[in-house]
Amino acid sequence: MRHIRLRTYVFGFISALGAITCALLISFGVVSAGASAYLLLAVMFSASVTSAILSICEFRKLNIARLITENPILNIRTAVIRDLSNETGRTKHADSEAFVSYFGILLDSKLIKFNQDGIRLLAVEFGPDNISLTYGTGNRIQSTRLLRPAISHEEINVIVEKFRYETGIVPDIK
Repeated sequence: MRHIRLRTYVFGFISALGAITCALLISFGVVSAGASAYLLLAVMFSASVTSAILSICEFRKLNIARLITENPILNIRTAVIRDLSNETGRTKHADSEAFVSYFGILLDSKLIKFNQDGIRLLAVEFGPDNISLTYGTGNRIQSTRLLRPAISHEEINVIVEKFRYETGIVPDIK
């Protein structure tokens, strides 16, 4: 979610910077300088509008990501990557988390929506070491498989009950 928030801020900043630049070009009369000034104004205006549209799209993704993380059914740490051989000798690590909720799946900055915009969660299956979620519309169905840590049978029953209560789907346990 941090990457989605960062992209929202960057696109918003670029949009604001472009709008300010366009306003300054117009207010200082650079537009009367010639064709190259008109070209610069057109490019700056186009970049500003494009950045504003991208910022709005990222803001919508951010809101959906917040819904998913604030209403989790399941939260899985999918990977921990450690690099012990860097120049400074310090250990770098990256944690990857998966949040699953009624609204979709958030895998770091990848967002998979369901139960929105006509996309429905169709099936949930617990395998011996993974969870498979099948979702889609009538003509396009996709499946996502998440690796899960070993958890007790009682915890699986709690998660199954959450899925049943939140989504109405009873997961299959293999």
